[in-house]
Amino acid sequence: MKQRFLALVVPLVAVSLAAQVQKPARVERLWNDAALKTWALPIAGVKATPAFYSEAEYYAAPVDELRTYPVYVKGREPNGYRDWIRRQGPQPLIDLSTLRSEADWIAAGRDVFDSLHLQEFRTDDPRAFAWADDPDPASHGVSVAADGTIPGTRWLVDHDGRLKLTLAECSGCHSRLLPDGAVARGAQMNLSWGSLPPVCFDQASAINRREGRSRPPNEGAYESYGVPWLKDDINARLKTMSAAEVGRVDGDQPFVGTFVRFNASPWFTTRIIDLIGVKDRKYLDATATHRNRGPEDIARYAILVTVADDGAIGSHTFMPERRRKLRWRNSDEALLALGRFIYSLQPPANPNRPNELTARGEAVFGRSGCAGCHTPPLYTNNKLVAVEGFTPFAHASAPPTSDVLPGIGLDRGLALRTRKGTGYYKVPSLKGVWYRGPLEHSGSIATLEEWFDPARLRDDYQPKGWNPPDTKTRAIPGHRFGLNLSTDDKRALIAFLRTL
Repeated sequence: MKQRFLALVVPLVAVSLAAQVQKPARVERLWNDAALKTWALPIAGVKATPAFYSEAEYYAAPVDELRTYPVYVKGREPNGYRDWIRRQGPQPLIDLSTLRSEADWIAAGRDVFDSLHLQEFRTDDPRAFAWADDPDPASHGVSVAADGTIPGTRWLVDHDGRLKLTLAECSGCHSRLLPDGAVARGAQMNLSWGSLPPVCFDQASAINRREGRSRPPNEGAYESYGVPWLKDDINARLKTMSAAEVGRVDGDQPFVGTFVRFNASPWFTTRIIDLIGVKDRKYLDATATHRNRGPEDIARYAILVTVADDGAIGSHTFMPERRRKLRWRNSDEALLALGRFIYSLQPPANPNRPNELTARGEAVFGRSGCAGCHTPPLYTNNKLVAVEGFTPFAHASAPPTSDVLPGIGLDRGLALRTRKGTGYYKVPSLKGVWYRGPLEHSGSIATLEEWFDPARLRDDYQPKGWNPPDTKTRAIPGHRFGLNLSTDDKRALIAFLRTL
């Protein structure tokens, strides 16, 4: 009997193992017209979807990607480290010959997540080396991990064989230092903006000037944020601002954990997303700008935010052709590996353990109806909430009505007054709120305690998170659930949420 069992099972196991190590099929084009056609939600006010770069336009750009290496703070760099990097010469970002299993793709994707960088920021200006050799980086607001590395900044050997400093792409905004100094890949950033050397930004500006792609600061800012279909577009004031005024409004150092994204606004900024658990989300971005149908859509989103977004929506365009033409791109293989890695991300170990207080908080969560929207085990129902003043409309790319919930008085800014304005906000997952922050779609709220403080509904409230330019007090409206709980119930509920 045992021999008959083995005779049946062993070949099946062998076939299964062979399937696991079989080299994947050739990667299909990620930026293809068919996938893009059904990817984005329409934008309110225009009732049209973004006008993406065509497949032909995108693939006309050359691939330019190189492996990069960590930057160590002064005194923590291994002996001979930079000479070792120089000896490697320019190295490819990804080696297709090693990708034989899903585990191989994920491992390669982790390298891509760490290595992917902003091509125009590569520099061997002496100031870059002086920055890296600063004996007191903390005085300049540089964040340093427990292993002595500076997240967000990388070394590479360029095509010309020279060692250069550059800025990380994915890991620059989606790395979080935990209390023990470990780096949580994919988490919402809490790194100091001082970790990004100014000389790299100078290099990008020099390239733009040399190639005739520069614009005056006011024109460039309006190009990034303008919403011409709104009669009262607050971004229109950028057109007449001086360079100094634009610098004050659209500064280089936003509130940590937030970022003034292209297509958003200095007045309606965006909270940096936590990528951990994104595989379980139906839509991407706080305003559900794009569908999330698999790792390929994560790769497409990486393409969009790195090189292929010109802001065009329907008939509205913002960039002249000299600025719009793509100078470079990454390979599909590297970005697909990145998507697979991001889908594999797991949260860091949660130090908040269940106890009597959290058990009481779980009971409060249950009887207060929180699970209706924040449904376990994902602690989101993956639905969308329409904001005040928005009426859903018929469109081939609109979300199905089954995905849309009634409004709860949420802030209209990002969702209606920007080029990210779908008219909706996603119901966020509560998983991982213990390590995230700031909270709310624009990062206006610093802590859970602040979120459950009814004072935030008042016009004279001073938010502890992000604030718009020249604003000290304002209401943080919407989501009144839990505001009227007793002090003890709030404390218990918050303790429970921090265990998720």
